[in-house]
Amino acid sequence: MAYLNPNKLIILFLILGSLSKAQEKTLYVIHSNNTNGALENCYCPDNPFGSLEKRSVYINNFKKENPNTIVVDAGDFVTMNQQSLKDSLVAEAYGLMPYDAILYGDQELALDARTLNRLRGQLGATLVGTNIDRSDLFQSKIIRRKGLRIAVMGIVDPYAIKFYPDEIKSRIRLSDPVKAVKNEMKKLQNKADIFVLLTHQGYDLDVEFAKKIDGLDLIVGSHSQTAIEKPKEINKTLIVQSGKAGYYVGLVKIKMKRGKVVEKSGKLDTMKFELPDDPRII
Repeated sequence: MAYLNPNKLIILFLILGSLSKAQEKTLYVIHSNNTNGALENCYCPDNPFGSLEKRSVYINNFKKENPNTIVVDAGDFVTMNQQSLKDSLVAEAYGLMPYDAILYGDQELALDARTLNRLRGQLGATLVGTNIDRSDLFQSKIIRRKGLRIAVMGIVDPYAIKFYPDEIKSRIRLSDPVKAVKNEMKKLQNKADIFVLLTHQGYDLDVEFAKKIDGLDLIVGSHSQTAIEKPKEINKTLIVQSGKAGYYVGLVKIKMKRGKVVEKSGKLDTMKFELPDDPRII
């Protein structure tokens, strides 16, 4: 009977282990929503948290340690009552952060064309809008990180603009969000490993949306300003949202093995008072 040399066995196991690890990949998704114009917060006794001045440092530090990270925002980054100077400053602050994709919320879409075009020039990120009829938006964006291809899409549900005056609603053209996403995913089925959808419709509608779409890995929600500390999967889609006013930053971890998603988890990190400030934003 022939016996393998023990040293050769060890080498074989090391090679097999190395191949197995090479087939494992991890992607991080940093997400935000409903900043509502909060450059920095008041540190009030009930909510002593920061906002963009701390988010900027958090994102940049995390990306230095984890280059396999994408950064997205699901909309309503401007003020609710259209403070033009503050909105401009917020857009400038967003432009200082490495956002890969941003979805307009109802608060952005309600702005007049001239103001929105000016803000767009300050943001410095790709604007996605899979069901939004605007020439300056992309239906989706493919982002590449460490050999992974991440498709990012974005939708606004008509419900989000339901209570706006007819004058504003008439200039916001939205197609059916479910059909739009299904069509886009069909186009991208051989071009993406992970599908991420930014939504502006609220948590309850996110849950219903996930039931109607197969193949979505992650929904990054907004509008309802829900702080989801322990996100759940619906129809294999993880649904996350990070509250309001920049109090929190959401962090999602997606593990892949042999080209398939095997594990997803999410959490919120609080922009606490003791975190450092970005001097540029201050």
